[in-house]
Amino acid sequence: MEVPVNTRLLALLALCLTLALAAPAFAGRQPGDVAVISYHDIVDLDRTPNQKLYPQTITRNMLIQHFNLIAELGYRPVSLQQVLDARDGKQPLPDRAVLLTFDDGYRSFYDIVYPLLKLYNYPAVAAIVGSWLDVPPGQQVLYGNDRLPRSHFMTWDQLREMDASGRVEIASHTYALHYGLVGNPFGNQQPAAVTSAWTPQGYEDAAAYRARIREDFRRSQERMRQELGHPARAMVWPYGAYSEATLQMAADAGMPTTFNLISRMDNIDDGTRAMGRYLVDQETSLQYLQEIFAGRTWDRTTKRIVHVDLDYVYDPDPAQQAHNLDRLLDRIKAYGVSTVYLQAFADADGNGVAEALYFPNRHMPVKADLFNRVAWQLKKRAGVQVYAWMPVMAFNLGPGYQYVSDLRLGKPNPQNYRRLSPYVAENRRIIDDIYEDLGLYTKFDGLLFHDDGFFSDYEDAGTAALAWYHQKWGLPPGVSLIRQDKALMARWTQHKTRFLIDFTKQLAQAADRYRLHDERTLRTARNVYAPVVLDPESRAWFAQDLEAFADAYDYTAVMAMPYMEGANDDELWLRRLARDALARVPSDKLVFELQATDWRDKSPVPSATLGRWMQVIREAGVRNYGYYPDDFLNNHPDAGVLRRNFSLTARLGARP
Repeated sequence: MEVPVNTRLLALLALCLTLALAAPAFAGRQPGDVAVISYHDIVDLDRTPNQKLYPQTITRNMLIQHFNLIAELGYRPVSLQQVLDARDGKQPLPDRAVLLTFDDGYRSFYDIVYPLLKLYNYPAVAAIVGSWLDVPPGQQVLYGNDRLPRSHFMTWDQLREMDASGRVEIASHTYALHYGLVGNPFGNQQPAAVTSAWTPQGYEDAAAYRARIREDFRRSQERMRQELGHPARAMVWPYGAYSEATLQMAADAGMPTTFNLISRMDNIDDGTRAMGRYLVDQETSLQYLQEIFAGRTWDRTTKRIVHVDLDYVYDPDPAQQAHNLDRLLDRIKAYGVSTVYLQAFADADGNGVAEALYFPNRHMPVKADLFNRVAWQLKKRAGVQVYAWMPVMAFNLGPGYQYVSDLRLGKPNPQNYRRLSPYVAENRRIIDDIYEDLGLYTKFDGLLFHDDGFFSDYEDAGTAALAWYHQKWGLPPGVSLIRQDKALMARWTQHKTRFLIDFTKQLAQAADRYRLHDERTLRTARNVYAPVVLDPESRAWFAQDLEAFADAYDYTAVMAMPYMEGANDDELWLRRLARDALARVPSDKLVFELQATDWRDKSPVPSATLGRWMQVIREAGVRNYGYYPDDFLNNHPDAGVLRRNFSLTARLGARP
């Protein structure tokens, strides 16, 4: 039956939309590339047809198809030693290198995989959980929420045999960290290796957390030495979850090479501290496996962002708060967006200054231990990336601290955010601690630096700032003196702009020390005011620079808010903003943040208007955009109205 013309046209348009929204993120294989594949349990259904299939389990027949595909297409399975030799410049990797890894130490590796490795002459890495192997015969292994018979896992005798063969590299999968522990007061279970444990008595502090992880690594290596005669050279992270802190602790324990579950091609020139792997299961098609081997996997890079205030979720009544969270999760899950910018600080009066925080920390009140729960639920239930929306300097610590001072007033300007002066060493230490605590006690994918990250052309005029200008930058010891000379003003602006960029980078490093790495490296975004895009002179008014931000951060979030900027023609203003921004910064580095509230009278911007703005900026070439704030309690903006211009799952002629 012939397809009607209009249906075919709709299908073509839908395909074009799909391709436009899913930009390719590959360049094919490069010299030194190696595709690392992650397998788990293998079952032989011909022998045991009723065997239970756990997640990531594949059949023996499927594994044989994979091995045959590798041989037929000319790919070359390599050993870990070959990867390390190539990294050290001893011997290059063969073209089309593939590294096969098998997690958890199942008996099937010895019974099924090892004979196939010998048959095909393939090397592999087997990662074992020491505590599971130390369970006595006849007893049960605690495996997540299940219990498996000890016979389901290999024995040390079998591991010794394979280790002696030179074909199998035995790696650590930790001694006893392959489980989820309670990571917050709400009972969310999170990977034990990267979570500060919560009990009714409180959280593990950083020192106790490090001691627990180091002891596990020590115990794992001790058992390897006792049973195999040598320690492990590599760590395979349970659930693929690791942090900068665990990378260092693994290296200290003799395992500088580690493997996660970030789906990416690895290259020996990038080092081998944290190698990505492609996780495969029974549903992984041979076609997709070919794309993995060839380095032709696709990753949607277009971002659709909802900016959420945790103040909307918080409620002193736990039942109402739980209800609020459910409404948020249901909305985000159905929305078809990629990212949530989630407020991590409390700002009940709406002045943009953190009066408290939504996570445990060393310096400020905790309004509620809420950020970790909401971020984790958004990641796991709604499948979005979560950026922690954090101030750069706008933390109200009360009296006794130096805040950014305005030359004209001789004190903080009440018309600007109340900001800690970052030129004061103690202030920098406190803010660094706050960001480190964010990474230790919560789970998130990126950071959005708040729009408090600016200095006016009269700031900072405090004593510490003046000393900094004079001693470190060679400027006159007074803002009034600097302002009298255009060249000095330009130098001062450039120095302040660079200072804030460097400061935010330091804060990102602090947040990343203990942060769970389960998908990718920490992503950063920073707000920039629209006048900085439209008027070059405004750089001095804010100490912000569009091109410098594009170089420093993954995304520059332009505050594309026409009503806030007093635009006479909102659409014309947005088109100009998009044109000027795209003329200076690539589209994949830009995010446009639209306003869902008209702050002139605190009324909601009509959903139809917001949808029209989205269409305008998209047609102008802006790929990544979102809005602030999302009033999920009152369904504003209306997701149904925005869907066509906003949802990534929307398709012509189909329901998402």
